[in-house]
Amino acid sequence: MQSLITYFERMGFSENQLTPFLNCIKTRQYKANELIISKGQIENYLSFIDVGIVRYFVVAKDKEITIDFAFKSSFYCAYDSFYDRSDTDIYIEALTDVQLYSISHKDLQNLYTNCEITKKLGRLATENLLSKKVKREINLLTKSPQERYEELLREQPKYILQIPLKFIASYLGVVPETLSRIRKRIS
Repeated sequence: MQSLITYFERMGFSENQLTPFLNCIKTRQYKANELIISKGQIENYLSFIDVGIVRYFVVAKDKEITIDFAFKSSFYCAYDSFYDRSDTDIYIEALTDVQLYSISHKDLQNLYTNCEITKKLGRLATENLLSKKVKREINLLTKSPQERYEELLREQPKYILQIPLKFIASYLGVVPETLSRIRKRIS
């Protein structure tokens, strides 16, 4: 659980302050290509990725469209479902073997009521996730697929090689052949 502790220590929290939160953490593991959550389910966990990569996708016209990735040392969940307790419209899949540190919605709500530090942790995690989402939307509207690919390479150089090209192409909004041409141009 050290990676989760380190994540919050970088934000100025001590391990001692984290104790109530850490006591509610459950370790979950998934194999590569295993679905973590499917469309129609309610997301019950906010999770921190200790090891691995997850992919968010939707299915439209019998085609999977990758909408995001989450990597080691970051939080992820089907946010809309987690926060408003509704069925999700997305799938989340383990692209590699994944180990997660997860807190249940129920435990998190209880901590929000009874623990001031958890309110701060939750706010920071939510702000981080919102910032990532806004950045993704701006990139989709203002950058070319090549620029978005180059940014992904800069931000996640060792993990990007573990993601099948068809998923990266889908994430960029291009066909795999176009991604191959982009990769050729920048190598």
